[in-house]
Amino acid sequence: MPKISVDFSEEELSGVNEHAQRLGMSTRSWAKRTLIDSANKERFLTAARTAVPTALEAVKDAPEGMR
Repeated sequence: MPKISVDFSEEELSGVNEHAQRLGMSTRSWAKRTLIDSANKERFLTAARTAVPTALEAVKDAPEGMR
């Protein structure tokens, strides 16, 4: 399985480990979840930015309260 290596200072790693522990997760699980969530959010926002102009065009002639 592919892996990602990230270098942290001791202070950064300590903060990351503490945060994961507060969430009740291992650092590895929290890091994986964070990376996946961030990538998914970016894909969603990109799709939404593309869809909004199309949606606005589709309803441009609708009555004011229905736009």
